[in-house]
Amino acid sequence: MNLAIGKEGYEAAQAELRGVEARARDLQSRLLGLMDEDAKAYDAVIAAMRMPKKTEEERAARVRAMQKAYEKATTVPLDTMTACSEAIGIALVTAQKGNRNAITDAGVAALVAEAGLRAAGLNVRINLAALKDNALRARVEVQLVTILREADRVGHEVMALVEGRL
Repeated sequence: MNLAIGKEGYEAAQAELRGVEARARDLQSRLLGLMDEDAKAYDAVIAAMRMPKKTEEERAARVRAMQKAYEKATTVPLDTMTACSEAIGIALVTAQKGNRNAITDAGVAALVAEAGLRAAGLNVRINLAALKDNALRARVEVQLVTILREADRVGHEVMALVEGRL
């Protein structure tokens, strides 16, 4: 983006590229925050697993805490998937309107975002299996598939643009 902002030949895309650049900075901060949230969610799962389970009340409290922790450990990487999908969308705009001499940067950005998305998807899937709330599981599974499908579509579009301009 920066390689096209203020450059001759990219005048028509300046406002959009500036907006995309701001979105990318915000997204970077959001992803860093999600990384911290994910670590905390994992810590909560471990803490719940370590809760006492000698009495019926302790076991029930442990199960409740584990379910709450697993829900967070599922929804945080799902949010990460959404953010990574947005990053792939940003890569598409960059590939379409950014500096043609930096087209491979857009491709690399899409690939890195896809790797993050797929890694987060693995975390969603492993934690999803521990959830006992069938309605929540069903909603998350639908979101997971939807995010993957859209990210695949946009990612392929980015890579087709990149390959076509090499």
